[in-house]
Amino acid sequence: MRIAKTICLLILAAASVAVHAQSKQQATPYPKGDINKKDANGKPNGMWLHTTAPRMGEGGTTEFGVYEHGNKAGLWYKLDGEGQLYAAETYRNNVLDGEVKYYENGRVTCIGYYRGLNPKYSHDTIYVTDPVSHKETKRIIPTERSTLKHGTWRFYDADNGRLIREEEYQIDELVYHKDYPMSKADSLLYLKRESKMPHNRKKQYAPPPAKQVTYN
Repeated sequence: MRIAKTICLLILAAASVAVHAQSKQQATPYPKGDINKKDANGKPNGMWLHTTAPRMGEGGTTEFGVYEHGNKAGLWYKLDGEGQLYAAETYRNNVLDGEVKYYENGRVTCIGYYRGLNPKYSHDTIYVTDPVSHKETKRIIPTERSTLKHGTWRFYDADNGRLIREEEYQIDELVYHKDYPMSKADSLLYLKRESKMPHNRKKQYAPPPAKQVTYN
């Protein structure tokens, strides 16, 4: 029930994106609930939902999003076997391109960016900036690499949402890295918050007032 509810909510959100994208192309919007359809050439088109059954001790997964004539496009959502969202990734031309978000127990643990390479050509062009000289240069990249980390990636503590690390990539090369250790004030606040969690509370015995007790 929980998985179905989560999927329905996310499908409604993704469906609105699909209708908007198709209206820009002056195409007929897909009716609600009309999923896993193919175009005249037999390619997936519109809203699709894929499920993977549990196998060899690993839980099943569910992913859904929009195809544009065989190519993944826009946001695709991934859920684990418990119905928990663990990834929201952006696609263009069937490759990762744009913002991605990864989750743990419903909380964001990572936000990053990919630069997709155009699969229609053998090579693609990307401009990069030298982190020292700040000089911009042009790089020719084989598109067989599909997609590259390109931009700022931030990592967060799954328990309290605190930023713990920041990385900067240019065409898959790490050019900047910074850790954010927990400050003393943050540490005390975290410990205080943890102590109030139900699993950390110790049941304290408090005898009732004597006048309310009857002994036989």
